[in-house]
Amino acid sequence: MNCDSFDPSCPMSMDSLLLPVTQSPPEICDDNRLKSVPDKLSELVLEPYIASDTESEYESESEFVSESESESEVVPEQEQELLPEQDPELVAEQEPESESEPELDPRSDWELIPIEKLTVNDLASRYNDDPSPFCFGCTQFVYKNKAFLKREEDIKKARAEYYKLARGVSPFDAIPIPPLAFAGRCGCNLPSPVELTEQRRHLLTHLSNLALEMFNAKNQGSNFVFDELVKAAYSAFPPTYYITFKANDADHPQPSDSPATTFQAQLWNMVARKGPYMVKSCSIKT
Repeated sequence: MNCDSFDPSCPMSMDSLLLPVTQSPPEICDDNRLKSVPDKLSELVLEPYIASDTESEYESESEFVSESESESEVVPEQEQELLPEQDPELVAEQEPESESEPELDPRSDWELIPIEKLTVNDLASRYNDDPSPFCFGCTQFVYKNKAFLKREEDIKKARAEYYKLARGVSPFDAIPIPPLAFAGRCGCNLPSPVELTEQRRHLLTHLSNLALEMFNAKNQGSNFVFDELVKAAYSAFPPTYYITFKANDADHPQPSDSPATTFQAQLWNMVARKGPYMVKSCSIKT
């Protein structure tokens, strides 16, 4: 076989160049044979490459992403939009606000008058017929309207009526105090009856037993035990209870059948409710 002529059956034929199948190269007999082999690569026709639909979509998405990233990088460099109240041009175009009306003084007319020039007539014209009690005092005068004068009169009558009913009454038999009798006063130290609630009954029973212990200790041969509460009164300064209760003689052959004895005990707290109550007195009611 002549190596200088082109043989289509030769392993290095055109088919081996066009097909992607890798074949073992033929044995080269000499350098002249290599030179005689025509350069078939130059004869190949290159066709234009057309991308598939999937590749096109990928490329368009990558371009969109790159454009978005470039825009996002530019945004921080742009000036931020000014709010309407921050934009000097818009502020200049806005109409000036109308001047607000001055606030009215909430005080009454007479309160605006200097105290040295104030008169009774200034107050009377304003409060004389007011249904609510009103009183004002200064170094020059004291003014009271009609409602205040009437209330003072009612208080005096209620207080006089209470004193009349309470005259000669023991604190253990205290009567209710009319609210109007001592209205306007910071406190009233007169004893008044208390309601025997469940909580107060527990305290008063305890105090009654303390009083009986002292009574039995002072009176040799007596052995009274608490039976029941009758009533109680209370005064605030200092905290003092006036308790009336009944007790039975434990030494009686039949204590349950023995007639109950009525006691009256006064107990107070000298340290304003912070210490224990102390028995001031305890005796049989006569």
